[in-house]
This record gives sequence, C-alpha cells and structure tokens, in this order.
Amino acid sequence: MNELVNLDRINIVFHVYEIQTSGPVIRYYGEPLVDSKTLLASLWNDFADRGYELELKREHGEFVLLAIPVSNTDDKKHVNVILAIATAFAITLTGAVLFYGVDPITDPLLIYKGLPFAAAVMFVLGSHELAHYYVAKRRGMKASLPFFIPLPLISPVGTLGALIRLKGAIPDRKSLFDVGIAGPLVGLAAAIVVTIVGFLLPPVTTSASQAQTIALGTPLLFALIEKVVPVTSTGTHPVAFAGWVGMLITSLNLLPVGQLDGGHIARAITGEKTTYISAAVPLVLMATGVFYSLNGLNGDMLLFWGFFTLLFATGGHPRPINDTKKLDNLRIVLGILAFGLCIACFTPIPIQA
Repeated sequence: MNELVNLDRINIVFHVYEIQTSGPVIRYYGEPLVDSKTLLASLWNDFADRGYELELKREHGEFVLLAIPVSNTDDKKHVNVILAIATAFAITLTGAVLFYGVDPITDPLLIYKGLPFAAAVMFVLGSHELAHYYVAKRRGMKASLPFFIPLPLISPVGTLGALIRLKGAIPDRKSLFDVGIAGPLVGLAAAIVVTIVGFLLPPVTTSASQAQTIALGTPLLFALIEKVVPVTSTGTHPVAFAGWVGMLITSLNLLPVGQLDGGHIARAITGEKTTYISAAVPLVLMATGVFYSLNGLNGDMLLFWGFFTLLFATGGHPRPINDTKKLDNLRIVLGILAFGLCIACFTPIPIQA
C-alpha cells in the first residue's frame, strides 16, 4: 500500500505498528507520543493536503488514528440548488415591486424587470459564501455548499442572505482566520464592483417606484465610491442598491461576535479573550439603539442587530485543535484592516422610509 503520509512524519507523534484499510478509510494502530490535541494538530495539515481528516480513537484497548476522506456525499445538493433558485426568484420579485412598482398579481410577466437587481445581489452573496467554501476545503475542513435564504417582499432585498455549514474540527487559528476573512473580503470586492457598475447605469425613475420613498443611510465606503465614480444624474439604479446591500451584509458579518465572520477573525487573533468582546458588542448595539430612539432617531435596526448578535454570542465559538500557536503579524494586521472595513461599510440607520 502506498503511504498516504510518510510514516516517519507520523511516528514523530504517533508510533505506528500496524496499518489497515477499510474501504477509503485508513487505520493506523499505534501509541501516541504526545497528547491528543498536539498529535492531531501536528498531522492535520499533512493529511488535509491529501483530502483527509483525522480522528483519534481507542478501540479494544488500542489507539487507532483514522484517516477519513473529506466528502460531502451526505449533503443533499438539490436543496442548495432549490434554495438558490427560490432566492433568485424572491429577489427578482422584490426588485420588480420595489423599483418598478410591478404588481405581481395583475402583471406577473413584468416581474423580469427585477432580474438585474437579483443578479447583482446573488453575485455578491454567492462570492462571499463560495470564498468561505473554497478556503475551508483548502484547509481540510468539511463545508457545505451555500444555503441561500429566500424572503420575498418581507425583506427589503428579498433574502436573509446565505450561509455555509462548517462541520467537524477546526485545525488551528490560521485556518479559522483564513476561512473567516475570505468571505467578507471577496464579498466586499464583489459589492464594490457592483456599486461602480450601478452608478454608471441610468437611475430608475418610475413614478410607481417604492424605492423613491426610502432614504438610505450611506456607508463611508459607498459615499467614497459615489464621489469617485462620475455620476451624471440623481437617483439610484437597482444594481447600485445591490452594492449597498453587499456593504451592509459585510458590516454585519464582520461584527466580532460568536460564529459570525468577525467572530472567527477575533477568535483567531485574541483566543479565549474574544468571549468578552463577543458579549460586549450586542450590548453596545442595543444601548446605542435605545439612545437613538430616545433622541428621536430610528434605532430599530440597531436594536434588531443587538438582539440578533446576542443569539450568536450565546452560542459561543468552537475551539481549534491547535489553539496555542498564535497568528503571524501579517494576518493580525489584515484582521485589524477587516474591522476597519466593517466601520467603513456600517451605517447606524440603514433604511428610513
């Protein structure tokens, strides 16, 4: 049998005296030379590079190191496809109603007008989640394909966003950081492109448009692009609004709370100390929302974000297998810049009719 990983490499932390195969699973029988966390952390990347994850068990008095192929055969991919189609339709419907005043009951054939808005939003959401998926796979972590969440007409954009499920162990802080930051960076890049394209398109000025009655809070980054791109007329094209949505999603995801992307980044940088940060952020958001409301401003969204992030904070954060090796300085600087982008994409009052 060809060696999956060089035995000399394994024997440094796990003395192997027998190897068996059971289908695609390789079983190494032996004696651990270090504690289980150090053992798994030492060998994880070697096996992950070859598409395997590790598990240490004790069977019938013997230690067994299992090398298991990373596989998504248990995922029901048709669910991902159905949800993606349903979300694309929901966003198209919402865009047609919001920007063109289409009545889907009397004029169902005009729903197609929302397609540019839907394509832009799906591009931003898809880019964000697929970046997570790709990096997780590269790090030998189990991850599902994106699950899009449709919410037609109720949500101002027709969706609650998208997510992927990470299953199994997190090898180390570096992997946690890379997976956490990949989505926001790629998603924000997509949102910037979409915003620029939207500013270059002529605005929608349909008299029946509900969008004209909505005042949008302007994030710093959105305002900066608006100043740089030569906008020749007033109003906003649906594609530019999709870019605004992408920035709002980025800012929310980058909040350093629980298992949000910002929570992953903060956990990778600060370790267990992130528990205090994760607990403080929802309280700050809710307190600010109350302050806004008491002073005649719309603090509803801040209150919603506060309660929403509180749910994530109470869920805690899984501990990486190797939680002792700290991040390199480059990643720490990148993480700080990511939180700067959170501020640049944030607006305390996103929508006010």
